[in-house]
Amino acid sequence: MQKIQQIGRRQWLAQVALGGFAVWSELHFGLGRRGWGVAIGEHDLALGVAHAQSAGAAKALRVNMGFVNGYVLIRGKEAAIVDTGTPNNASKFADVVQSAGLAWDAVQHVILTHYHPDHIGSVGEILGAAPKATAYAGAADIGQIKSPRPVKAVGDNDEVFGLRMIATPGHTPGHICVFDPAGSLLILGDAMNNIGNNLAGPNPQYTADMGQAHQSVKKLAKLTFQRAVFGHGEPIEKGASQAIARLAGAL
Repeated sequence: MQKIQQIGRRQWLAQVALGGFAVWSELHFGLGRRGWGVAIGEHDLALGVAHAQSAGAAKALRVNMGFVNGYVLIRGKEAAIVDTGTPNNASKFADVVQSAGLAWDAVQHVILTHYHPDHIGSVGEILGAAPKATAYAGAADIGQIKSPRPVKAVGDNDEVFGLRMIATPGHTPGHICVFDPAGSLLILGDAMNNIGNNLAGPNPQYTADMGQAHQSVKKLAKLTFQRAVFGHGEPIEKGASQAIARLAGAL
């Protein structure tokens, strides 16, 4: 349950003067009584409300390929895939897309968090099956991705399918995370892991620059979201940004 707190006029004016955003909504208390509520926040609140009004939160469906996960995001009659997992797994993505009542023609976007083979292994099969899909990745990783069609470079705060790209270099130079403010969801790729419900940064064995990776974790800790899903490990369904902020504070 969200916390409701009364504030005075002076605090309200101070928040707005500092560049805050406010969203007003009419409240119904029953027996004909009405009032007004306001949510005050910063960039993420404004961006989240804008997406909620224009497109709504995307439904995120996990594709479990054993030790690695990919995701299918559904909004209306359109879908996006985030990471394609290991090779020969296009059929698993097809099953998830079909479970949502859609077909490959609905897949318009394939977002790759980074170039490692356990995250891009089925990109050729999926792009072959989804003729309308555009592939995206961080610019610094594109040279390492073999794809039957060109891969479009995305950078920090770029938007795809109402999703915000977050540049998180370190695990690889072009690593990106995918943020859905309207759905209060962050898809982390390999920027972090949650194997055995043990939240941690990326695996040092496969990370190009751990110092840079830790800085990316600290960057993610500044976002606000409830849910986090990972390339490796189980999702965090509630309080995810607080958990990441605690870990970032210890780095």
